[in-house]
Amino acid sequence: MNEQPIAMHAPDLLELSAYLDGELDAGGRQRVAAHLATCPDCAARLEELQALSADFQALPDEKLGFDLAGVIEGRLAHGPRKPAAHRRRDWWSGLPVAVGAAASIAAGVFMGSTLVAGGAVTAPRMAAMRVFDTMPPGNLCIGLESCYVKGSVK
Repeated sequence: MNEQPIAMHAPDLLELSAYLDGELDAGGRQRVAAHLATCPDCAARLEELQALSADFQALPDEKLGFDLAGVIEGRLAHGPRKPAAHRRRDWWSGLPVAVGAAASIAAGVFMGSTLVAGGAVTAPRMAAMRVFDTMPPGNLCIGLESCYVKGSVK
């Protein structure tokens, strides 16, 4: 048996279904038939599809006896029409979100300015980190103090 990877295996389930339903053109039908003659896995899958199709054909054809679409359309046409309700929002209903957003922005500005400014708290840490510096000159630096030594460029 000629084994092919699953990704390269042809035909797939949709193509087998189209073959079963007679929806393929002559070339596609001939190619699938040639493949089915050499591939027992695809032939078994086609038999499963044929059995499934036969089971669907065997299902009873139930009729309601009336047009359900007409009944639904009539109920919709004669039913009470309610305008879309617009919920009135007071200014205070959005207050918790606004306060949270303002606090988040304020905290971000404060932390960002502390990192960029390199205040008294961050300067000793940056100086201690110079011992482990692996950045060659010209790379981006975390803060101004980490790139410049007093009076010279690192």
